[in-house]
Amino acid sequence: MICARESEPWGTGHTFVVWVQQDKQSGQVHSQGFGFYPKIEKVIVRLFTGDGAVRDESTKSASIKPWLLTHRLIVQVDRAQFEEGLNVKDRWLGSGIDYHLLNRNCTHFGHAVMTAIQLGAPEPEFGERPATYLARLMALNLGRRPSAAEPVTATLVNGQR
Repeated sequence: MICARESEPWGTGHTFVVWVQQDKQSGQVHSQGFGFYPKIEKVIVRLFTGDGAVRDESTKSASIKPWLLTHRLIVQVDRAQFEEGLNVKDRWLGSGIDYHLLNRNCTHFGHAVMTAIQLGAPEPEFGERPATYLARLMALNLGRRPSAAEPVTATLVNGQR
């Protein structure tokens, strides 16, 4: 699931990825979410750029407040795609990739995961905000590959779609 949320208390918003899996036998659901952040989160002091870091979204107070969530694109994938998405996260995790507020940010991390799972998502535009990017993806009806069973439509959290 690719998500966009508002920032707290202000800011451009945030894109993050949540991997959800359900054990078919027990029915238990496990999830983990990650996003790409500036390592030092006062990025404005460093003129919008600095070292980047992949962070566990469960440790971010804004990400556990459902009223800040604006968009979610739910995609069903097979095991290989699921693992490839996690591999992208692992590659970014210790890579030393620089963060840049306008052209290598949390949305680019989400795009890298979507590319790995072969979703066909277009690249984020320069400076595009997370909610704008997710809304654009949802308008393209990116949700599942045509070869899959019935399509899972993208949904806005606020119920507009």
